[in-house]
Amino acid sequence: MSGETSIEQSPLNMDRTAGENSSQRSPMVMPQEMTFSDDTLVSVIAYPCLFLVASVGNLIVLVTLWRSQGYKSRVNLFIMHLSVADLIVAFIFMPLETIWHATVSWEAGDVACRICMFFRAFGFYLSSFLLVVISLDRYVSIVHPLSTLGGGRRTRWMLGSAWGLSCLCSLPQVSPPFNFLPCWFAETS
Repeated sequence: MSGETSIEQSPLNMDRTAGENSSQRSPMVMPQEMTFSDDTLVSVIAYPCLFLVASVGNLIVLVTLWRSQGYKSRVNLFIMHLSVADLIVAFIFMPLETIWHATVSWEAGDVACRICMFFRAFGFYLSSFLLVVISLDRYVSIVHPLSTLGGGRRTRWMLGSAWGLSCLCSLPQVSPPFNFLPCWFAETS
């Protein structure tokens, strides 16, 4: 099979072959994602580069908005929250993916895996929901240009909704029936 690696002695197939003679053991086929290949080498090189660009760029935006006191503007507040969401992706997702692709294993245990997977999904959901919130705010600004009453309350409500929905949508990552491959593989090895 192309793209798959055969493993004779693996913790995953020990139970299946425990009673069999060692000459009769069938090899376990590992998926492409569980082996180190040229594709993973490219990922190991690309993710740190993306990490540097994302972290430096979003930190510059965050510091600029904080120093200029411009975060009091509604648009700047949204951009500041979007920058924080992108920093969550940069500081959680990118190092996790780099380490996962470099080691092709998870050694930190099931609980740590589930927590990391929660924040990994949380960052992506938060970025997406904040883009929706910014779009909705711009829509309201265009459709009702003279309506400034309740803008601050609406802004807080929309930002809170984005954070809350992101948390809610990320909860399946920590629930017991969830079996993400690295978490499952860490339990069986």
